[in-house]
Amino acid sequence: MNKIFLNNIEFYLPKKREHNLDVLNFSKKNKQDSLNIIDKIGIKERRVSSLDEFSNDLAINAAKKILKNIKKDKIDFLIYCTNTPDYLLPSNSCLIHDKLKLKKNAGAFDIILACSGYVYSLSVAKSLVNSGMANTVLLITADTYSKFIPYKESKNRVLFGDGSSSTIISKKKIRGSYEILNFLHGTDGAGHNKAIMKNFGNKYRLSKNKKDNNLFLDGPGLYDFALNGIPNQIQIFLKKNKIKFNQIDYFVFHQANKFMLKGLQRKMKIPNNRIIIDMKNTGNTTSSSIPIVMKKYEKKFQKGNKILLAGFGGGLSWGICLLKKC
Repeated sequence: MNKIFLNNIEFYLPKKREHNLDVLNFSKKNKQDSLNIIDKIGIKERRVSSLDEFSNDLAINAAKKILKNIKKDKIDFLIYCTNTPDYLLPSNSCLIHDKLKLKKNAGAFDIILACSGYVYSLSVAKSLVNSGMANTVLLITADTYSKFIPYKESKNRVLFGDGSSSTIISKKKIRGSYEILNFLHGTDGAGHNKAIMKNFGNKYRLSKNKKDNNLFLDGPGLYDFALNGIPNQIQIFLKKNKIKFNQIDYFVFHQANKFMLKGLQRKMKIPNNRIIIDMKNTGNTTSSSIPIVMKKYEKKFQKGNKILLAGFGGGLSWGICLLKKC
C-alpha cells in the first residue's frame, strides 16, 4: 500500500464573537450558575456567522487560505463535508469548485456528516489517492449550526460555534506532513434521533411545526453514547492494528465539550499531557473541530509522534484514525 500524507491544514472562523455569559444571562440565569455552566462545558465564547454568511462562505475562506500553499491545478478532487449545506441541489462542492476556480477535470462531491465527518472524509480522501484516482485531494469542512439554534435555547446555543477547515491529502511528503495510517468506522443508526434537524430533507420540508426548523439535541443520550462506546471502539482499533495504548503520544477527540472529553479521559485513564482539550474560544465546530485543534497545536507534535483522532456524534456514527508526524 502506498504511503499517503496529510500535508497542510488551515481553518477559518467568522469574525462575530458570541459570549456564553451573555447567552446564559439572556435566559435569566444568575451569574454564578452561568459561570458554573461555562466552566463545565469549557466554552467561554464562540464564533457565529452573520445573517448573510453561510457554510459555503466559510468553506471558501478556509480553502483560499490553504490554496496559497499549493497550485490550484494540482487539485484532482474536492471533498466537502458539511451538515448544514447551503443547498440540497446542486451539490455544494460544485459551487465551491467554481468559486475557487479549480480545474474542470477535478471531481467534487459532498459528504453529509456531523462530528465524525472529518475522519470519514479523510479516509475517503486517502482512498482516492491510494487507488490512483487522484494525486492530490482538497478536503473542506464547514458548518453554521448557529442558524439552527435560537438564541433563547441557551443549553444548545452555548455549545456550538461556526467554523471551517481545509486539508491537503497527497502522495507527496513535505516538511511537517503526517502519514495517514489506519482507520476504523462505525454506525448505530438506532440513535439517529439523539441529534437531528428535521427540516433539512424532504420529509419535514413543509412542516408547520417551528421546532422542526431547529437542532434537537439529546445531550445526556450523546454523553452516554460517547462514554459507553468510544473507549471500547478505540480499544478495538488499537488491538486490530497491534498498537499499545502507551504508544499513542496524543489523543485528539472531537471537541464536543469539556465535560464529555474529561469523562472520556477519566474512563480511558489518559494522562493530561497526552490529550488536547481546546474549545474555550471556538465551541463545538462539529466536523471542523479536529482539524482546528490539529492546526493550533501543529508545533507541539514532534517527528515520530503518533496522534489518534476520534470523531463521534450525530448518526450515530464514529471514526477513528491514526496519524504519524513525519
